[in-house]
Amino acid sequence: MDTKVAGVGVETVEYFQESGTVRTQFDHEKTPASMAVIATLADVMGTDPVELDPLHSTVDPDALDAFVRVRYGTNGDSHVTFTHEGHAITVHSYGVITITSEHEPTAEKYEKGAGI
Repeated sequence: MDTKVAGVGVETVEYFQESGTVRTQFDHEKTPASMAVIATLADVMGTDPVELDPLHSTVDPDALDAFVRVRYGTNGDSHVTFTHEGHAITVHSYGVITITSEHEPTAEKYEKGAGI
């Protein structure tokens, strides 16, 4: 794992200021998709993961984890998109999460040098 978001190891995290999108790549063998989603969302929102609404209020975390495990390595991409905590979240079967706020991105998030 190259980096951590909210204490969870992920391969990469990219911030795209223009679109307000965050892209995280994770290794499904080391980090469940549900955990990577919550950690990335907490990082985006600048909060502790335990302060977020439980993911199960929006999507079944076990089904999300199984979706990535089953589809990983197959030809083509499958993905699931849902909204949680005011953010559109897409989880791709090849271990990539994209999160976009339904609001304008805030400048202070990108001022810490993470913006691309």
